[in-house]
Formats: sequence, structure tokens, C-alpha cells
Amino acid sequence: MIFVTVGSMFPFDRLIKAIDEQVAAGQIVEEVVAQIGSGSYEPQSIKFERFMEKAEFESLLGAADVVVSHAGIGSIATALNLGKPMLVLPRLKRYGEHVNDHQVATARKYQELGHVMVADEETDLPHMLTRIREFTPVPRHINVEGLVNRIGRYLSTIG
Repeated sequence: MIFVTVGSMFPFDRLIKAIDEQVAAGQIVEEVVAQIGSGSYEPQSIKFERFMEKAEFESLLGAADVVVSHAGIGSIATALNLGKPMLVLPRLKRYGEHVNDHQVATARKYQELGHVMVADEETDLPHMLTRIREFTPVPRHINVEGLVNRIGRYLSTIG
């Protein structure tokens, strides 16, 4: 099963519409379940809920073979904690999906670390979904000592 999530902050119709159209066209043949948020596009070919309780969200994420998402830190961290292969499509400012393009930088960094795969445009999704079957995410290890040191240095600058 492919689980698609757009998070809870902003709509992401471009992602949901692309997945829905690919299911309708037979490019994606697996079951797809999506959390679509407050977007205006309503899927015709995939199961969806606008918002989910935490337990349902975590259950679907745990059952998923693949996760497709925006490049939000919370979604990425949750999928990584479960060891799920994840394909991210960053929200883009030019489409009015976010206030800036920080998700592009987030996606690239997590891709560089081997945690996720990135689709640059929605047209890349079918090809990337084929490739993700061979992708094993590198586990995320938080450098607690480094984090504590950075916070300490920052706090010493403010006085």
C-alpha cells in the first residue's frame, strides 16, 4: 500500500491530483490511501481522508510499503522512525504551496543523507515510485552531543 500525506498545515493539491490521475490511468496499480488536508481537489480514484486522528495516521503509515509526502520535517522524521521508504515532492512557492522554497533544501539534504528519494516535479512520480522499490532509507541518527553544543554556543551569544 502507498500512503500519501500532505501534512496538516497547507493544502497540496498538486501532489494529490498527480497521484489520483496516475491511479486512474493505471500507472499506479497498488492500493493508495491519502491524507489530503484542506485542499480543494477531491480525489476520484484513491481512498482519502482530509485529516486523521494520530492513531489512524500512525496505523496507515506503519502498514504502508511506501510513503509519498511533501518535504515537511515532521512527515520525514515519522517515516524515518518507522524505516519506511519515502518519496517526497517539495511544496513550491511559485505554485503558492508555501511562503518560500525551504522544502526544496530540506528534501535535498535528506536525499543527500540517504533518508528519502526526491521527485522534482509531479511528472517524476511514476518513475520514482518504480525506483523506490529498490530504495532502503539510511537510518537517522541524531547527534545529541553536537546539538547540545550548538545550543550552548547560541545561548552564550545572547547573554
